[in-house]
Amino acid sequence: MLNLVLLPATEPGDDTYGIMPGRVEAYPSAVVHPVHFPTMVWYNESIRNAAIAQIQSLETNPVILVGFSKSGLGAWNIARTIPQRISGTIIFDAPVARDALPPWGTAPFYSDDASWQEDLPIRTVPSFHAAMPEGHRLVLVSGVGFHDEMCVLSRALLKTGVRHVFLSRPQLKHHWNSGWIEAALSEMLKP
Repeated sequence: MLNLVLLPATEPGDDTYGIMPGRVEAYPSAVVHPVHFPTMVWYNESIRNAAIAQIQSLETNPVILVGFSKSGLGAWNIARTIPQRISGTIIFDAPVARDALPPWGTAPFYSDDASWQEDLPIRTVPSFHAAMPEGHRLVLVSGVGFHDEMCVLSRALLKTGVRHVFLSRPQLKHHWNSGWIEAALSEMLKP
């Protein structure tokens, strides 16, 4: 059985990028466990700790952690914090390589560029590599929003020796239901 933990990318009820799915049609045996927050969040340490508490409360182990857009940063940093609970990580179309604090509601979560950079995937590749067990599977999928940044992260992972799959999809809609979950799971489940 597949256990997927999906991290929200918008506030509840915001369907700008679709609604976080409750199931994956192509994988009917997959169980989706959504993480919940009452408002929009960026995954700073405090928010990650709250997400980790929700993940730790699940009576299933291990899980595949799924992040989309801003929650892709959450997936990256949560995976390296509790690697024993995470068998795989999927990150879709996320702002993973920009040094400047993004303008999209980050201020309540990150005070300045320096605090942002501490969590930035492109700057934490070595610690991700050190934390993740040999069998962990990482799948990155780019999309129309952050294709270039996802390419930069993939190249950094290759340079560091982090095994991963990169699905380059520069035209893929920045949306929960654009097919990226199915494509990533297909790669993750290959022998």
